[in-house]
Amino acid sequence: MKGAFALAKGNEAFLVDGFGDLSQLANFTEYSKSIKYYVKKLKIDPRIVTCDMHQGYLSTHFVQDLRLVGHGLYLCRTQHHEAHVAGTMADNNIKADVIGVAFDGTGLGMDENIWGGEFFVGNIKDFKRAAHIKYMPMPGGEIAIRKPWRMAASYLYNIFGEEFLNFNLDFVKGINKKKWAVLKKMIDRKLNSPLTSSVGRLFDAAGSIILPRNCIAAEAELPRELESMCIKTCRGKYGFSINSRNGALEIDCGKAIKGVVLDLSNGVSKFEIATKFHNTVADIILKTSVILRKKFRIDKVVLSGGVFQNEFLTSRAKKLLEIEGFEVYSSINIPVSDAGIPVGQVAIANMRATCV
Repeated sequence: MKGAFALAKGNEAFLVDGFGDLSQLANFTEYSKSIKYYVKKLKIDPRIVTCDMHQGYLSTHFVQDLRLVGHGLYLCRTQHHEAHVAGTMADNNIKADVIGVAFDGTGLGMDENIWGGEFFVGNIKDFKRAAHIKYMPMPGGEIAIRKPWRMAASYLYNIFGEEFLNFNLDFVKGINKKKWAVLKKMIDRKLNSPLTSSVGRLFDAAGSIILPRNCIAAEAELPRELESMCIKTCRGKYGFSINSRNGALEIDCGKAIKGVVLDLSNGVSKFEIATKFHNTVADIILKTSVILRKKFRIDKVVLSGGVFQNEFLTSRAKKLLEIEGFEVYSSINIPVSDAGIPVGQVAIANMRATCV
């Protein structure tokens, strides 16, 4: 979607972005032409090519085809969120172990689920997924991004069961009951409802409930609107729980959604609710990092991923972490969004492609 690539030589990486959605022929044509142009202009003779592990991306297919026409090219596939963290580490010249927080909308995980609320520990050569937001069904897959009411309904159904349909909320009143019946069957039967740990989708769910809004016209529309509502002096927050599951920490945001519903029912200002929700996500970052520091003895925290374009959240999280004695890093020269991922892919490939 962001249409970016990077070329590297020696200690330098050259990032080129701004091509947009590569599924559009004109964008993809310009993207492929630009790669060939900059390879020649920068006098780079690639030995390694690297791409996302998602087989559905056109950029992945392009790299695989490039490998076929190249000679002796080594292909390195990278996980989306590891690349986010690695890019920010490279940007800050960090070689030590870190707690890497990767919050965004979508990225294929190692377990074939959709990640986006991840905590890693380690360094660019070897990351371990140490914690993540609890998985939630994403009814309809990518269509839920454009219709965030689906994620809101998924969260509410998971937490309250069908009882949520009796709540005196504007969001509930606006639900088309026939559409909900179809959605419920999809969730119950696990049909076209991939599991996601995405913080982007968590923001969509909260935004759809609070504002309320069923559909959006632009990417991250609801999170941006929620951010614009935040009150700097508000320190309130909601609850959440952190549990151990399958060797990693699982962060359950059910209490936070319950808190949002309760506040809406009691007539609390939506501006205060939006702020409390942001403060809760910042607190999740803090509390999880504290647990991981104790376990792995790491005091450096890297914040990366599109969610950290949210300046209110980033500022709150940084302040909380720094008060607790963490060294906090975010992007300096590269975009914190997916447009900066190619630098992370280069950094990972440079460290892991040891057979070249």
